[in-house]
Amino acid sequence: MDFARLPVKRKRFVPVSRLLDREDHGMDFELLAGFQGIDRPVFTWDVNRPGLALSGYLDYFANDRVQILGNTEIHYMERVEPAELANRIANMFAFEIPAFILSRNLMPQPIFLDMCNRYGIPVLRSTMSTDEAISRIILFLAQEFAPESNLHGTAVDVYGVGCLIVGKPGIGKSESALELVERGHRLVADDYVEIQRRENSIHAKTNHVLKHFIEIRGLGMIDLRSVFGVGSVRDFKRIGLVLELAEWSTVTEFDRLGLTTSFTEILGVRIPYLRIPVRPGRNIAIIIEVAALNWRLKELGIESASLLDEYARANNRRGGRRF
Repeated sequence: MDFARLPVKRKRFVPVSRLLDREDHGMDFELLAGFQGIDRPVFTWDVNRPGLALSGYLDYFANDRVQILGNTEIHYMERVEPAELANRIANMFAFEIPAFILSRNLMPQPIFLDMCNRYGIPVLRSTMSTDEAISRIILFLAQEFAPESNLHGTAVDVYGVGCLIVGKPGIGKSESALELVERGHRLVADDYVEIQRRENSIHAKTNHVLKHFIEIRGLGMIDLRSVFGVGSVRDFKRIGLVLELAEWSTVTEFDRLGLTTSFTEILGVRIPYLRIPVRPGRNIAIIIEVAALNWRLKELGIESASLLDEYARANNRRGGRRF
């Protein structure tokens, strides 16, 4: 399957209000000031600590980033004369700033909050440590800005390996996923799979409309979460293996031994790829299970085909019976 033609989407900006969506990132923020600017755009995933800017040095000020205020910045502002502090804040606010985030449940000077209200710059507060706030905000924004796409297929978590099952319509992707779920594995998405690149990996996500419904021809739409319980589904999973189901008659060549590993590329990331011939009588769900387990062995450095090759060569060197 050619993934090179997938439509790629990238967000141009993320509104500050996304940081208040606790369900999406698990971070608790309290909005202290700048309510009218809550939809200000953030154009980059990186953050900045504005210590030098508060001291009056504004050359190379990374104003387009979310600004993090920790103990150092707050205690510094407390030592500056109010009139001088107001002047420095005004000079800093001449730049477009998306938002300020306070760590450790700190409270800034009242003049700082007043000026943030006047300029419409949101001020959010968290109980997290400064280091934790920085790392989690960067991770969340990096995910928000990551390239995304969608494809026709099915994503299932099989023995901890994210398996992306693709193939022509009607080939048996959904039926195989249904049997995998019945055997204790977890569905991520069926039919419409949203994918996102995170650093050097691809993650499959559940579509917010289809959720964990699966279409079975002859039965219609089935809610797997209701039928099999919450343990049968998950919302996202890193893809570790791509399996393409193909009609037996169309597969002229396929690997009989598994000595070589094939790869496909999705959003610029190389992922192991298997092409599985399908015909009546083949239990595709079990084949996918074994493929996932075999791939886990390969990640541990154990390759069944290589072991067999070594045994055969050793047997031939000893003058044993040839195959």
